Amino acid sequence: MNFNFPPEKNNMPSTVYEPYSTPTAYQTQESNEFERKTLLSDIQTDAVVIGAGITGNTLAVHLSEAGKSVVQLEANVPGWGGSGRAFGSVVPCHKNSEEAIIRHYGEQRGNRLIDALAHGPALVSELLNRHNIDAAFAGGGWAFGAHSKPFYKKLQTRAEYWQARHADVEYLNASEFSQVIGSDYYRGGLIDRRALSVNPYAYARGLFKKAYQLGTEQYTNTPAVDVEQMQNGSWRIRTPQGSVECENVYFCTNAYTKGVWPGLEEGFIRVRGFGATTAAIDPTLLADILPQNHFITDTRQLWSGIRKLPNGQIHLGVGGPAMGAKGKADLKVARRRLKDVYPSIGSVEWGESWSGWIAISTDQFPRILRLANGVWAAQGYSGRGIAMATLLGRELSFCQGDIESEDLILPVEKKIPWVPFHSVSPLGAAAMIGLYGVQDAIADRNK
Repeated sequence: MNFNFPPEKNNMPSTVYEPYSTPTAYQTQESNEFERKTLLSDIQTDAVVIGAGITGNTLAVHLSEAGKSVVQLEANVPGWGGSGRAFGSVVPCHKNSEEAIIRHYGEQRGNRLIDALAHGPALVSELLNRHNIDAAFAGGGWAFGAHSKPFYKKLQTRAEYWQARHADVEYLNASEFSQVIGSDYYRGGLIDRRALSVNPYAYARGLFKKAYQLGTEQYTNTPAVDVEQMQNGSWRIRTPQGSVECENVYFCTNAYTKGVWPGLEEGFIRVRGFGATTAAIDPTLLADILPQNHFITDTRQLWSGIRKLPNGQIHLGVGGPAMGAKGKADLKVARRRLKDVYPSIGSVEWGESWSGWIAISTDQFPRILRLANGVWAAQGYSGRGIAMATLLGRELSFCQGDIESEDLILPVEKKIPWVPFHSVSPLGAAAMIGLYGVQDAIADRNK
């Protein structure tokens, strides 16, 4: 089977090359509902949002609800970037531990961020319900498995931490965990019932549609190619055939940032993440796999997600070449992993595979940046993008001119993060990913 689906329109200036289209398993809506014209004139507005993924669309909704006139520029189609390619898990925590968050941000800001992340899935649910967006999958939450001996104690401690904060989190021993997920592969695991499983493409597009209904003026296949400050202090964003003058500009392009603001894309390392779906599974077999519709991740360093889709397919986060646009998902390893966890599945036939770019910051913390008075950006989600993108879309709506709210969940930074030896940093990232793979293999042998 051929997994190289033709890319969507992608040859615009100032865009990142993407070798795959968004997954067909996510494309449940009529595309003409989201068609917008290109910008062919010079216009004015209060705010320009660059990007139509989850961050940009959430921001456009909040700004429009606050009474601002908003223009949104998307280089391709809404949800085309990382938002439409994500695994779809909405989790109430960060990749870094709560202790690391406190060390990095201090007690007050750190706890504010921890609390905001804990509310992340609820915030996504609120937006889905309030704006009638059909993107959530029915399920019991997040099943976080201990894949080898050293980790089950850590998950027990983690469950105790969240229980002390009155969260609906529980640690289960191996027997109890196996009943929840339909597999005795893990030594135990944490069940977090706050988490959600969503169709991220439908979520991004639902927010895009709502922003339009609220009055956001939207242009697709219209990349921003240059930003300059006018003599009157306002900003002008040029596109291939038009321009927009505004008071505030918001870059919401994350890993798909390229060339518009000097140095912005050098604040992170761009790597590829891969996903794959099986062909539809026989319903009698599928009934015993994730019987309560949790999604699984585990304590591996690298990709480990497994979930069921409403159409009867199994969706996995899988490995593949992390640097550059060449190469395909490692379906051989993905097949072995799926059969390790669910031996009864028998032969595995694949439906499709795809990739998307992820912006990894050196410390794996996200950033809100004030690039100049009135010019803002959010980036560096490091693979935890759905809740974080929703949160930072909201937070950016409180940033205007040279003023940001004191209650933001992240500090506003005025310098683009420095990535040492950025031009060769992908080599370092590739080496680190290789090391993680070795560590995972060793842990598997000690299971």
